[in-house]
Amino acid sequence: MTPLGQLDYLRDVQQTFAHGSGRLELVEVFGIILAIVGPLVLLAALWYYRRYLWFLIVRGFTRVFMFKRQGLIETYLVSKGIILEVSILEKDGTVGRHVCYARIETVLGGKLMLQIVEAAPTRVDLRGKRVICFVKQFALRGNKYNSFVTYIHSFDRKGIVLKKLILLTPMRYRFIIRRKHVRKKVNRPDIIRVKAWDVVKRHTFASKKPDLYTVSEPARYKGKTYMQVGNISPGGIRLFVFNPRKELPPMQVGDQLVLRISIKDPGSRQFFFFTVIGTIRSRFKGKDGSIGLGIQFSSLGEKMPDGSGRFHWRKVSDEVTVLKRFLEKFK
Repeated sequence: MTPLGQLDYLRDVQQTFAHGSGRLELVEVFGIILAIVGPLVLLAALWYYRRYLWFLIVRGFTRVFMFKRQGLIETYLVSKGIILEVSILEKDGTVGRHVCYARIETVLGGKLMLQIVEAAPTRVDLRGKRVICFVKQFALRGNKYNSFVTYIHSFDRKGIVLKKLILLTPMRYRFIIRRKHVRKKVNRPDIIRVKAWDVVKRHTFASKKPDLYTVSEPARYKGKTYMQVGNISPGGIRLFVFNPRKELPPMQVGDQLVLRISIKDPGSRQFFFFTVIGTIRSRFKGKDGSIGLGIQFSSLGEKMPDGSGRFHWRKVSDEVTVLKRFLEKFK
């Protein structure tokens, strides 16, 4: 049956069973549906991609009216081989998963072609992800810069190893203060105690022996693995791992640890303690061959009231509030 014949047949059926309401042509019905659904789908798509579309619009204006300044910065980054620290930027504006360290090889057609220096293993689809890139602070024409926000245009990887990464040129290059909190140095090991577990044990760590822990008398642990606290702030902690061994949990940039932190109140002599998941943001060589870890608090653990001993993890946007209030008591 031809399409016209099918429409005539469906119209006759519709007229036969029509009761009370007006009779609508089949094509007219589809037209009304498209007239309503089409704009709704378009609005939903515009709302979903609003951040990315706004980025493209503003970037277009800045590339036209600030092309000299942008070009000067990009030439500097390429010629000096400046290392970028690329991390996922979460929707709430917090710095998320570490992606890689890289250099800008060239800038071509509004894209930053990167040379990967060191990448974190990942299976995440990075295409279209919003990222923030930090660089060592520099100044040009009296202005300071150390970061920019952009999107991943494309990437290539082999298994979980990132091989290639291309970013869109940003709207603008800017300077932001990375360290928001004053870090308090810890000189006495009996004041603060830390136990650490691999993040895979986050639901059962309370019944497991810690993978790492601080000690009150480091001299007695010569040749054995232990931790020492460098400093602490409401947003993170610096730890040193002495005499590391192969059986330790992963401790590369981007890896996570469950931390039980206890701090003695000099006034009451009581210990204040809390449990967090910390993300390793930096790794470096410490004194006496130790491994230094800069850790940012990512989630705060709260024991569930059902008596199971399990923990509920609540995301930390910027700082652990209870720790901030506790540290404010000390100069």
